[in-house]
Amino acid sequence: MTQPPQNDPGKPAKDDSLFTRVSTAMLAVVAVPLLLPAAEPWFQGHLVLRIAVVAILVLPFVFLSTRRAIRRKGRPEDPADPVRLGTAADRLATAVRDQWHSEATLLKLNRAKDRIDLDWEPAAGRRAPGGRRKRTLNQLPGLFDDLAANGGSPRLVILGSPESGKSASLVHLTLELLKTRGPGAERVPVLFTLADWNTPDSFEDWLIDRLTDQHPWLTAEDYGPDLPALLIRGGYILPVLDSFDEISVKAAEPDPATDTSLEMREHLIASINETALELPGLILSSRIAEYLEAEGRGDALDDAIAIELKPLTAKQIRAYLERVIPESARGEWKPVVNALGGGPFRRRNPALLALASPLVLSLTIEIIAKTDLKPAALTDRDRFPDAEAVTAYVLRRFAPTRFKQSPSKIERGKGRLARGDAMHWLQYLAEHTRNGDTWDAIRWWELSLLARTPTRIAAGAIGFILSLAAVGLGGRIGFEQAGLSPAHAWLVGGLLGLLAACLLGYFCYRNLPPLPAETQVRTDGKQLMVALKSGVPIFLFATVAGVAMFGPERGPLIGFGFALPIGSMYALVTPDPAARATNPRLLLRRDLRVGYVFGTAYAIPAFVVGYVVTDQVWLSAAFALSCALAGALLYGAQWALALRGGKAGAVAFVHLALAILVLAPKHHLPRRVMHLLEEAHKCGILRRQAGGTYEFRHANIAAAVARWSGDRELERS
Repeated sequence: MTQPPQNDPGKPAKDDSLFTRVSTAMLAVVAVPLLLPAAEPWFQGHLVLRIAVVAILVLPFVFLSTRRAIRRKGRPEDPADPVRLGTAADRLATAVRDQWHSEATLLKLNRAKDRIDLDWEPAAGRRAPGGRRKRTLNQLPGLFDDLAANGGSPRLVILGSPESGKSASLVHLTLELLKTRGPGAERVPVLFTLADWNTPDSFEDWLIDRLTDQHPWLTAEDYGPDLPALLIRGGYILPVLDSFDEISVKAAEPDPATDTSLEMREHLIASINETALELPGLILSSRIAEYLEAEGRGDALDDAIAIELKPLTAKQIRAYLERVIPESARGEWKPVVNALGGGPFRRRNPALLALASPLVLSLTIEIIAKTDLKPAALTDRDRFPDAEAVTAYVLRRFAPTRFKQSPSKIERGKGRLARGDAMHWLQYLAEHTRNGDTWDAIRWWELSLLARTPTRIAAGAIGFILSLAAVGLGGRIGFEQAGLSPAHAWLVGGLLGLLAACLLGYFCYRNLPPLPAETQVRTDGKQLMVALKSGVPIFLFATVAGVAMFGPERGPLIGFGFALPIGSMYALVTPDPAARATNPRLLLRRDLRVGYVFGTAYAIPAFVVGYVVTDQVWLSAAFALSCALAGALLYGAQWALALRGGKAGAVAFVHLALAILVLAPKHHLPRRVMHLLEEAHKCGILRRQAGGTYEFRHANIAAAVARWSGDRELERS
């Protein structure tokens, strides 16, 4: 048994409970059922000897596990040590900054030249915040710091009309607050989306769950127990809550039919007001109508300052165009710039009111740069009689113009997608993730829900077949050595396998796709040394049992068969301690790697035990293969106990594979679905949310994608 490392000021001692759970489960589940029947000739019916071998295999690990639990319970530790929490807060701030920096680049927020500095005003009927700062987006971080400096926990509500730049403003505000945060400072702004608000017992519970989902590295044993909760309860987390208006009934559990979106929004406000958390502040964004409706029906958000983002003025639009339009294209934009000058443009050209929306303004510039549309067309009243016509035109053309109709061979080699294919696939996603006036997040592990019936049948079949093979072959090997004839051993093993297959097949059919694995495989030199040290005591215990049952020639093989996989799992498969937010590709890669490791961990002892018992290579190999596939592709009941309650059923990457197998032949999704999502994200059609999910950049963009009718639509427009 390896010793835990010495305490480091910024990193608590590592907890070895994962080793005891895995090793105990492996020995109890694999060793006892297989080795005891095989050793029947040596036991000759002696019950005392049988019990003694079981005790040798299991009791040492139970003793060590119990002793560690008692020591941990009685250890005088301070889980809320300020040094440890401060170090974790600094790492979290770095992870949040890295997470949103790439999104800020796509939203053109990182360069002052590209950023639109919005004006704001106090919301109607609300008190104005004090201070002499300009009422602009760039001054908003300073305003929040001023409010915090006056004491208390400032609450800021940012309201705006559709397409007014609320979400982009929150990303900018989060990054700017991180810039002013010095090392060791407590406040860490963390951006959360409220689209998955599901009326939990308390705002505190929801906040802890979301922080854990976004940054699972906080649960790594390197950082000690309950770190997400300690950071939130210790006042280190500044919640930045986006999309209050997108709270939807579909997120409610378990009976959304008894609730409404309005009631859910009221519940959120009430939960925030009732929380006992001493937060360093709170920021929330929403469309104006939805927020005022929730306040009107329920309670107002206590002590909140509400501001409203103002539409861009003609002067601001003109200044922005002059700043971002290349010198070579300014002549083409001159009619638009002229139309924006000389007084209110509402009377001069109503269509240009559409450019008062930051989203429409930025998309219009991108579309004109990539198509043959001339800027002067925006001033054509016959073609664009009003602002709604411009907005509809821009939204309709934005997504398809991100892709070329026929990419060159070189571009296809770089992964560029053809317009027709990309739009067809995105349209399918837009149609099937729609939830009223909002769109649900796109999670790769839940894509199988788009074809629920065939994928759940396939998942059930996988669970049934693999369980039948693994348990049936194991029974065949064990019961023949127990004295049954080969025919009877096949029969008994088959019956046990059928029972296990029906049970696990049912769980695979019934259960929803699980979350991707929270652990990762670490293969650095330190972890490999830990694996070696961890395997030594396991080797000794298993070798003693093997020698007692099979003699000195075969005993060491038994020890090696158990020591290698169990030691490797203990040392190499751990919660990822790297301070980085999750992303979809990382989650998939981690899920696959954990599957490889667990498949190997099942296969090695299965083959060694099978060969030692039977001397038949083919039977041992078949048993090992079935165990490897079951260990890699399924969460079985024993692994649910060994790995902290994972649900029985098919693992996450299996559900993704089933979704591709069902939907790709119908051309609903590509075989490289992750590549599609990444390309759509790079093009600005999708945005990546914390927690490894995607969602459409804006509801109106999603609606336009859902209505896509092919290239002829572009020709008509």
